[in-house]
Amino acid sequence: MSAPDMAAERATERAVAVADAMEDIAKIDAHGREHGGIDRGGVERIRERLLQLAERDDLFPLEDFPPPAEGRSTRMYRIAQNDDDELALYVQSVRDGTAAPPHEHTTWAVIVGMRGQELNRFYDRCADEGEPQAVREVMVERCTGVAMLGHDLHSIHIEGASTNFHCYGLALERLKERRFWHADDSEWRVYYDVGHIVEARPGHPATAVA
Repeated sequence: MSAPDMAAERATERAVAVADAMEDIAKIDAHGREHGGIDRGGVERIRERLLQLAERDDLFPLEDFPPPAEGRSTRMYRIAQNDDDELALYVQSVRDGTAAPPHEHTTWAVIVGMRGQELNRFYDRCADEGEPQAVREVMVERCTGVAMLGHDLHSIHIEGASTNFHCYGLALERLKERRFWHADDSEWRVYYDVGHIVEARPGHPATAVA
């Protein structure tokens, strides 16, 4: 089989696997909404479902999800998102390290590792009181992940290359009110940067949208 044929076959299999995972995640999210909002148990079930998807890392090779060659060190490939700009799933591909300051999401978020390591540092909830204080760390790597509710605070620290799933209850472009801790000025600010997003859903042109 030629390389293009193998890539096409992989893309087809990947689309089915992603669709199946997102169908399960949508059911978990809908159950949470019906009961006043998703809880810790719900996001943990989403984490477990994404860990199952991450076991098929052969469907998400670097040749299909390469990091940027220059400029930004990180690229976010949108591989699933519903019509309401909700339940968005991305493949984050990092070239040579990146970091994000302490921040919130204002929606649930799940990160699951496939390749490399991503240190997640979690903080106490004091967004209206001053500098956040770290309370624990979790290394996200192959077969591990973290699950967060909208008010949770974390920072990201990556050295070297990595490939992870990032899944959110709302698309990144919809997260208009989330905040981050600006250490230099010792204050909380609105987090406008959604990263470099590339449209990678089947049937959509693979173009950069942010």
